[in-house]
Amino acid sequence: MNNDYTNNNENLNGINLQFTLFQLQIYASELDQFFFIDNPAFNRIAEFDARGMAIIAEMRQPRRRERHSPSQKLNLQKYYQKSTEPIQNDHWDQEQPHIKVTSLRNTNVNNEYIINEFGLIGSQKNTNSKDILIGRSHRNQNPDLIPNDIILPDDRAISRIHCKIVCKDYFRKNQILERKYKLALKYINLSRCIKHKISQFLEEPKNAYIQDLGSIFGTYLRVFRQEPYLLSYDNKFSIGSETYFNIVLNETYKINSKEIDQQFYKTLKALSCLKLLQKHEIHLGDKQKQLEFQQLEEDVTNMGFKDLYNILKEYNVPILGIKFSGQGFDSNKQQYILVGKSNQDSDEFSIGRGADNTIKINSNTISRKQCRIKYSAQYQSWVISDGLQDRDSANGTWVSLQTVEQSERKKESNQILLKNNSEIKIGDFFLRVELVKGRNSNFRNQIKECCLFD
Repeated sequence: MNNDYTNNNENLNGINLQFTLFQLQIYASELDQFFFIDNPAFNRIAEFDARGMAIIAEMRQPRRRERHSPSQKLNLQKYYQKSTEPIQNDHWDQEQPHIKVTSLRNTNVNNEYIINEFGLIGSQKNTNSKDILIGRSHRNQNPDLIPNDIILPDDRAISRIHCKIVCKDYFRKNQILERKYKLALKYINLSRCIKHKISQFLEEPKNAYIQDLGSIFGTYLRVFRQEPYLLSYDNKFSIGSETYFNIVLNETYKINSKEIDQQFYKTLKALSCLKLLQKHEIHLGDKQKQLEFQQLEEDVTNMGFKDLYNILKEYNVPILGIKFSGQGFDSNKQQYILVGKSNQDSDEFSIGRGADNTIKINSNTISRKQCRIKYSAQYQSWVISDGLQDRDSANGTWVSLQTVEQSERKKESNQILLKNNSEIKIGDFFLRVELVKGRNSNFRNQIKECCLFD
C-alpha cells in the first residue's frame, strides 16, 4: 500500500467490514466465455486494519513483471532524433510523486537530479526520447545534439548513451485493475473511499525500471546484505575492482526428479577431475557428505562439463555452477559447483579474501567476507547477499543488468525493476535512486468513478 494515505489509514482503523458470500457469474461476449468470481476472502469478517489489509491482499497474487528486449541489436539512432519543441520543465512540486537521483562518487557539477512526470527537471536534452537517458558528454561529437538527461564524466568506461530510466508507468494517473477486481469492487456494498482503499491493493504497481542500452562495460545494481537477490542462469556479477563471476548452472529442487545416488557423486567427482579450464571445485552443503566425497577415487571421463551438467540436472537437489574471471584466480581454479540440501535451506557458502571462505579470492580489493550464497527453500531459488549479516563489504557486490550473452553481443538488457534506494554503478560512477510517492491530501476527490464503479 502507498504511504500517501497514512493519516486516512488511522481514521479507518476499527471499522468492521463484513464481506458476505459473493458469487458473480458474468457472460463476457467479447471473449465468448463466463467469468466466475468466488473468492473466499469475501466470506471472512475482517477489520480494516493491518490484518484486514493482509486478507484483501490475498486476492492479488504477486507476479514478476519482465520486459524483454528485442532480439536484434538496439538501434541507438532513435535516441538522436532532435526535438522540434524545447523541453520546458523547471518546476518541482515536492508534494507530487517524483524520483530523486543522487550521485555518490565522482560527482560532476550537478550531484542531484529530480525527475517528475514531464521528465528531468532542468534537462538540457534536445531529443525526442521520453525516457531518462544517462551517458557521457556528446559535446565533442556533435555540439548541437544532446541526447542525455544525466551527463556523466567523459570516461571511456561510460558509453555515449549508456542506460536509461523508464518511469512512464511510475507517473501514470490512471488506475489499472484486472477485470475481475473491477467487477468485484463494483458490486461490493461499501463506500467509495473504502473501495478506493481496497483498489490500491489490487491495482497493477506503478514501477520504474532501469535498462542498459548495449553499453561496452555494463550497468550494475548493488546487491544489499539485508535483501537476498534471487539468482538466475547467465547472471553476471562484479566484486572488488576487477573480479567477476557468472552463473553457468542454476538448478533448484525438483520434486519429481531422481533421488541422489552413487552416479550423482561420480558425476561430481568427474567434474573435479577434468583438465585445465574445465576443472571444477565441488562444495556440498552437508559437511559429512563433503568428507565422504573427498575420499572417493578419481573418476576420469571423456565427457565434457556440459554433458556432466546435464546428468546433474536430472536429480532433485539444488545445484549452482559459478565461473570466475579477473583478479584473484588461477586459470585452472575458476569454476565451482555448490550443492544444496533437498527442499530445505542450505548452509551459506561464503566468498571472500579470508582463508575461512568457501571460495577464497586472492585480491586486496575483495573483503574478507565479500558475499554469501545459499539455497533458500522459501524462495525456491539460490540467493546471494552482500557482506556479512551485520556488515557490508567494502566495494559492494553488483549484478549486471545484462546477462552474459547480452553483454557479449552488446545488446540492450531487459528492463529491471528499480526499488527505493536502489544503487546503480556505471564505470566508477555511482547513483542512488529514491522513489518518492508524494502526498495527496484530498485522495477522495481523485477516485475515478468511471474506472471502478460504472
